[in-house]
Amino acid sequence: MSLSTLSQVNQELLLTAIEQSYEGFLLADSTGRIFYANKVVEQISGIPITDIVGKTTREMRNEGIIISQSIKVLKKDPLTISQKVCTGVEVFITSKPVYDDSGNFLCYVANYRELSSLNELHKEHHNQLNINYSELQQLREQALKTEDWIGNSYKTKALKEKVYKVAKTEASLLIVGESGVGKEVISKTIHKMSDRKDSPYIQINCGAIPESLMEAELFGYEKGAFTGAVASKPGLLEVANGGTVLLDEIGEMPIHLQVKLLRVIQMKEITKVGGTKTKKINVRFLAATNRDLKKLVLEGTFREDLYYRLNVIPIHIPPLRERKEDIPPLGKHFLKKYNSKYSANKVITEETKKILMEYRWPGNVRQLENTIEQLVILTEGNKVRPTDLPREMSGEIPNEREEEIIPLKQLRESMERKMIKLALNRYKSIREASKYLEVDHSTLVKKIKKLGI
Repeated sequence: MSLSTLSQVNQELLLTAIEQSYEGFLLADSTGRIFYANKVVEQISGIPITDIVGKTTREMRNEGIIISQSIKVLKKDPLTISQKVCTGVEVFITSKPVYDDSGNFLCYVANYRELSSLNELHKEHHNQLNINYSELQQLREQALKTEDWIGNSYKTKALKEKVYKVAKTEASLLIVGESGVGKEVISKTIHKMSDRKDSPYIQINCGAIPESLMEAELFGYEKGAFTGAVASKPGLLEVANGGTVLLDEIGEMPIHLQVKLLRVIQMKEITKVGGTKTKKINVRFLAATNRDLKKLVLEGTFREDLYYRLNVIPIHIPPLRERKEDIPPLGKHFLKKYNSKYSANKVITEETKKILMEYRWPGNVRQLENTIEQLVILTEGNKVRPTDLPREMSGEIPNEREEEIIPLKQLRESMERKMIKLALNRYKSIREASKYLEVDHSTLVKKIKKLGI
């Protein structure tokens, strides 16, 4: 009898029984794409069913949900899989195809069990993947002690697991995410966990260096190479020799310099501006961007060969609105930080916490930190209430009692800070933002530094 011949009542009874089982069940189509999982799968793994159903094992591995996997064929049909997921849980899955009476394939059915009780299989699993488990544990502990990397959502855990794996390698990484998600934090963590941790870490903001100076800043220059070059100077890539370089806002790099950067990555050598001799360097390259580099490649403003050189291992950082479980620990961390900095003792009320959790945070973690600092400075009394929040969060319009007269210079700086932040969030790069703010690129860079943005 096939599933299609089951009555509606029997189907509901069957699904009810499966849902109430102590064992996890998965159903997948002929391509391995999961179309059903019972609640026990979520309980065992700690992963929401919505992030499992509709995906294949390969897709979940690429997204960091599945950290590692080993496979054994027990007989002709059954397939045994041991998996480790991003929440740290290890599971044991036995899958087999299901056929109807006519021999037509219906689906794959899989039993989903926790692996903690199967210690021997656990050891065998790690031996097969040639993982030094104790070293991995040390890396995890090291990352957890990194004060700047805070968050316990399953997406953050998946991201941490991916970083543990790539940190010890020499592969180039492309870190992608919206403005303010913490790309620099991830980059620094990778450097600290790598074998280069005792060597220089140099961050180069490709959007903040004027185009006319970028080549000299990156590669250095020889005496007399241009007016004002009274002595030779090493470039940032030479200063970083033996260490790690983060090419931040890589999408802003002029295309003629992309060619030279590609050669540096390929040949591991640089030539100073005005020089003829090459010098070998040993640098690991990390790149970060909030732009769609594939789109830039299609538009002809970013070289395809450089894109693939940098994108050996992509690391996507989810926006804060997709990992809201991280908001409470991040808020607690920033509150402690700024209470200490300003000798304050502010406490955030439960009503205020609820609003912070519901807000979408377009500026991500950076906006959350700036908001907490603002609340610590400006809130009257020790309790931070909903009316103390910025207007776009609380929806409250300050009454006349709350209006204050402030110096015009302070008001001007406050409005400049607000407009610059808005432009940077909307246009994604300093160079593009400067066009819409109608100021020179160099002027905007100075204002960003002056206003502490």
